[in-house]
Parts: sequence; C-alpha cells; structure tokens
Amino acid sequence: MLTVTRLFFFVLVTPLLLIFLIAVYVTDKHPSVESQWLLSAKDIQRARMILNGQSAPDPTAALNTLRLEEKDLNIAANHLLNQYFDSTAEVHIKDNHFRFDSSIKLPFNSVNPYLNLGFTLRQENQHPRISQLTLGPLTLPDAYANTLIELLINRSDLDQYYLLATHQVQNITITRTALTLTYRWTPKTYAAAQQLLTHNANLEALRFYQQQLINTVAQHDPHWRLSLATLLQELFKASLQRGPPLDPVKENQAIILVTGLYTLQQDISVLFPKNTAPKSVPFIPVFMYQRIDIAQHFISSALLLSVNNAAFSARLGLKKELYDGHKGQGFSFIDLAANRAGIRLAQTATDQDKALILQKKMAAISSYKAFMPDVRALPENLSSAAFKQRYQSTDSFPYRQQVRQIDQKIAACSLYAPLKRP
Repeated sequence: MLTVTRLFFFVLVTPLLLIFLIAVYVTDKHPSVESQWLLSAKDIQRARMILNGQSAPDPTAALNTLRLEEKDLNIAANHLLNQYFDSTAEVHIKDNHFRFDSSIKLPFNSVNPYLNLGFTLRQENQHPRISQLTLGPLTLPDAYANTLIELLINRSDLDQYYLLATHQVQNITITRTALTLTYRWTPKTYAAAQQLLTHNANLEALRFYQQQLINTVAQHDPHWRLSLATLLQELFKASLQRGPPLDPVKENQAIILVTGLYTLQQDISVLFPKNTAPKSVPFIPVFMYQRIDIAQHFISSALLLSVNNAAFSARLGLKKELYDGHKGQGFSFIDLAANRAGIRLAQTATDQDKALILQKKMAAISSYKAFMPDVRALPENLSSAAFKQRYQSTDSFPYRQQVRQIDQKIAACSLYAPLKRP
C-alpha cells in the first residue's frame, strides 16, 4: 500500500534526479560514495515496508507518525535509487540534520563515469531546508540551492509529487538517532498518491518472473523448440503462489513483459540498473503451431497493449515492425490473427475484474489452443496485387468477413469463454 513515506522519499531524492538531468557534465572519475549497500532479501523487504507502508494509516486519525532510523533511511534510499540508476547512496544522521550523498554511474561517459551528488537536510522552524548542495567538486550557496531546487520542481512533472508530500507532511523532526515524520493522511490523499506513484514496470515482479522463466528454460531440452504455452503456464502458476496478495493486473503485465522480451530476443536488463539486473537466459526459439512467427506476433501484440506506454515501449526498443509482419513478404491473415489473439489475451489479463480468474485458467491450460486458435489455413504472403484482386481493400465485405471469422475463432478458445467469478 502506497503511503506518504514513499512520497517523502521521492521528495528526498528529487534534488538528485533533477540535478542529474541538467548537470551531467559535472562528473568524476571515481565515486565519492565507496561503500556499497548490498541489500539482502530481508533488507529489500524492509525497504518495501518503509516505502509502501507497514499498514494502512488510520483514516480517522488526525495525524500519523513514522520513525526512521539511519539504517532504515539507507536501505530505503538505496532500494529506491537502484530502481532507476546504477548507484550507491549513504545517509548519516546527526543532531538536527542529516547528510545524503550518492554516486551515480553514467552509462554514456567512459572518461568520467560518476556523478557525485549530495546535500544536507536541516530542520528549521519545523520545516526541512537544504544546505551544502554539492555537484562533484562544486558546492552551491544555500540560498541558490533551495531556489534552484524549488524552481526545477515547479517546472517539472515532479511538482505533483512535491506538492502532495509537502501538503501532507506536518512536521519533520531530526534527532541524533532518527528522523520522524508527522503527516496527515486521508483516503483522498491515498488515492492521489497511488495514482502518482504507480509504475508501468514493477521491477521486483519482473525480477521474480524472470527467475521463473530461467527455471523453466533450464528444464527444457535445448535441442527442441519451446512452446509459448509452456512459458506462460509456468509463470502464471508462479503468480498464484506469490504473496502477500498482489494486484493481479500488474502481475499479468509483468508476466507478459518477461515472456515477450524472451520470445522476441530482447534484453530485459535494459529495464534495470546494472547492479540489479536479473540473470540472462540462453535463448530457445519459442513457437506455436510449429511456427515461430505466430508466437512472435501473438506475444508482441500482447506486450505492446499491456505496457500501454509509448515512452516505455521506446525504451524497450519495441516498434510497430514487431507485429506488422515480415516486410516484402506480403499480407498475412495468419499474422493478423496472431496479433488479434495477443490483443485479446492482454485485454483480458489487464481487466481488473478478470485478471485473477485468467491467472487461474492460464495456470491450468493444456496447450496454446486454449488462447490461440489454429489459423494456419488462412491466406498469407499475399502481394499487393493479389490482395486487391481478392479483397479490394480493408473496408470491403470479404475482408471484414475474414476478420470476423478470425475473431470468432479466437472467442471460441477456452480461455476467453465467459469468465465466471469463483
């Protein structure tokens, strides 16, 4: 559950994120933060509890309080930053202030690859104030530092995070041992925070399902192609064993993304900082109905629809060509059918009312016939002239009738039968 704590940490790292965007030229050959916080599974769980909230704040309470010791701040800060950068951070608490330092490794600068950043957060009149803001060898005057940060926040998309957090945080107390947040939290605020902080890519879920994929591939004979149904079934089985109860839509998105990237031979590590990327896995061609292209068209359409974010798709290097068919080989109704079936799967998987039921049905499938009909008899490799002679255009009755028959075949698959609530 998302809480004001996560918003606070977004505000905490905002100076680092903003300065990173405008001052990448202030770089160093070596990191200023040498010690690496290697987070254990227990640490990551603790970080998740801090950022997401150990329990729901009492909506009837006027104020809620959260106390964070130095170790808590270090765990949470490193966990949050590592989701975006190859980085190391350190927080040191002292009386009435704490020091935040971080070293971010830049992938595009081999000469001076490190951006060293830091600031001191002080408590003045019960309000936080930044001082000693450093960029590599530079130290900005305090007055300019606060003005610069406020200006950058107000001119960026981060102003929504900043305003929501600062309006709810009533007091920040910094002692020699801990930082204490006193904040006001209402159901309306929670809904706003949830909308702001929900990400298209849940990196922890991606890491979990990538490991399930690795296990599945390791058990398969590398001399034989791999059924797409096998991959999807094993990952959906794993989704039912994940706990505590998680959002099935986000789990389904992660499953489709992991499966899609593997099937299309795309590198999942681009979504992770280098020090947190999951292991790679040897590639085995993935097929449906003895054809690799059917599996590729199906899963690429499902992937692009489930991601539903142009910027994120661009980051993956996924383009429309993935499901447009092989250029120069003509029009294919087989490709079209695979695309439409993939879209149907993604639509069902991301429907809040059907997502969990789909997980259970996918975990019990016996073959890909459950979600993809056999369409190998459909016309393919039609040249432009042949297509016009037979179908005239995509608005003609023969073409629309062919598409309608494809949709009927897809709808007849057992996975898309009326999904009844258990």
